[in-house]
Amino acid sequence: MKKKSLAIILVPFITLMFFIACGEKKEAGKTETPVTSEEVKKEATEAVETATAYTQQQIQDYQQNITAKLDEYGQKISELKARSEEMTDQAKAEMASKLTDLNAKKQAVDQKLEELKHASGKSWEDIKSGMDAAMEDFAKAYEEAVSHFK
Repeated sequence: MKKKSLAIILVPFITLMFFIACGEKKEAGKTETPVTSEEVKKEATEAVETATAYTQQQIQDYQQNITAKLDEYGQKISELKARSEEMTDQAKAEMASKLTDLNAKKQAVDQKLEELKHASGKSWEDIKSGMDAAMEDFAKAYEEAVSHFK
């Protein structure tokens, strides 16, 4: 009986302590200030502006990288043309075909680069994927043309 009465007293006491411990606590010194819709709009606008600036910087860096690669390939293609002049007529014809293919691939890259210049943040990833594929095709065409000199 003594155990039963002790249990009857302890169970509500423990339950009460549990609710007190798990209840809402407010830290001393901290008062919550309400956030206004203007503050939310301002912070959202700043976040969008920051993201837009970051994306534009990525686009610009990528354009510079592609332009540098195209300039490098341009020099190499000029060297290939000069070297092809010393080939036999049949080899010149084959090289001319390779160079024509290479120029077509370069035009595709130039077109993608022009699209990239007018890209918005939303279309940036799609255009970048297309540009990467065009550059890969161009690099393969260049390697194929170079392989005739080996």
